[in-house]
Amino acid sequence: VDSKLYLLVKQDSNEVALCLEPTSGNQIWRTVLNPAPVVTGGPSSHPGPRSTPEVADGRVFTLGTGGTFTCLDAVTGKILWQDESYPVVPQFYTAMSPLVVGNLCLAHLGGHDDGTVVAFNVENGNKIWTLFGEPATYSSPVLLNTGGSQLLVVQTETDVLGISMVGKIQFRIPTPASNRFYNSSTPVINGMDVIIAGQGTGTKSFTLKQTGKAFTFKEHWSNPDIGVSFNTPVLKDGYLYGNESSAGKLYCMNASTGATCWEDTLRRSPFASMLDLGKVMLSLPETGELVFFEPNQKKFVRLAGYKVAETPVYAHPLVEGDKIYVKDKEYLTCWSVAP
Repeated sequence: VDSKLYLLVKQDSNEVALCLEPTSGNQIWRTVLNPAPVVTGGPSSHPGPRSTPEVADGRVFTLGTGGTFTCLDAVTGKILWQDESYPVVPQFYTAMSPLVVGNLCLAHLGGHDDGTVVAFNVENGNKIWTLFGEPATYSSPVLLNTGGSQLLVVQTETDVLGISMVGKIQFRIPTPASNRFYNSSTPVINGMDVIIAGQGTGTKSFTLKQTGKAFTFKEHWSNPDIGVSFNTPVLKDGYLYGNESSAGKLYCMNASTGATCWEDTLRRSPFASMLDLGKVMLSLPETGELVFFEPNQKKFVRLAGYKVAETPVYAHPLVEGDKIYVKDKEYLTCWSVAP
């Protein structure tokens, strides 16, 4: 943002926000946010933050592993406000990334029993509204435009919620997850269709209908054969591209019908990120094997592939011009695309 890179990382015993110069990687500022919580159990192999900072209107918003929510000045790194009132986190710690809409910074905080959707005032951190009792997950909120207004779409452990900008639930779509699935995928919005793929039951699309101020929904289509687990499909020209849940194989699906167009045969990883780069698609699984391929609904066409990390990659890559920034478990690396 504005020719600067912003990161949320763990360094030694602290969680830290960093602002870097993108050409050299030199540090512009570094701010210690809070002591890093001790990550135990299954998630202990990756003790660092899992949330991507949000940058808007000169402010940086971060969510720490243990639930500490911080707003910083994007130019100086000074902490403007901090909220530590949601110390209970999901089983695998926080992974949601915040969303700024106007004067609201929106986040889904807490854990299973005290999950709360919160709208913070971006300027001072005051809570404008809260919605309590919605079990928190690892999915991030997205916006749905209804033609005259916006709804916040939030994936909980049990449902997809449509929430007005004043904190009122407008619709609730039941989306229970099957065994060993944790609703880590963010819903995909396709017009008035809400597409979910991370529940272990394949991929489903629900069509919303608005009558006055009321919303109803019905299932549009269901593809029980292909879903995701730890990635979110990307919608491109009416088709969904993602890494499927069992082996991370790349796939393409028709977003209007749910029909599978193709599925690659190469096993990758269900921990993956997908980017739409216009003429090409980019997939980066945790293995660090970056692959470029065509946005082609007829067949999988691999264009190029590179090994870009030696330790696991869980962070989303960033592409800016001919530079690709990859954050693996230990390093941030800038790669250049040769002409």
